[in-house]
Amino acid sequence: MSTGEAIVDRKTRAADWTRFAFPTWWHYDVLRGLEHLRRAAVVPDARAAEALALVRSRRDAEGRWSLDVLHPGPMLVELDAGPGQPSRWLTLRALRVLDWWDRGRAGAD
Repeated sequence: MSTGEAIVDRKTRAADWTRFAFPTWWHYDVLRGLEHLRRAAVVPDARAAEALALVRSRRDAEGRWSLDVLHPGPMLVELDAGPGQPSRWLTLRALRVLDWWDRGRAGAD
């Protein structure tokens, strides 16, 4: 049964699905789920609206998205400044998802 609430990690008591990371490694979040839909060329519909609203709400005044969490893993090159800082990779991913959504929903409303 679904409550409509974000899944909470039992260990950290945090809603990990709402925390954006790059690289994601094997972790999953709302943005990654939306990326899967985009890459599968799914036509956007209202079922993803809440997830899209979360992505939009995380955009800062300069139009960028910040890294929430850095999952452990072998990084040969540092890609971003770290958690709490704007991430060019998250921004790219979010902009691609928003473009997919906006193009797909343009004729639906």
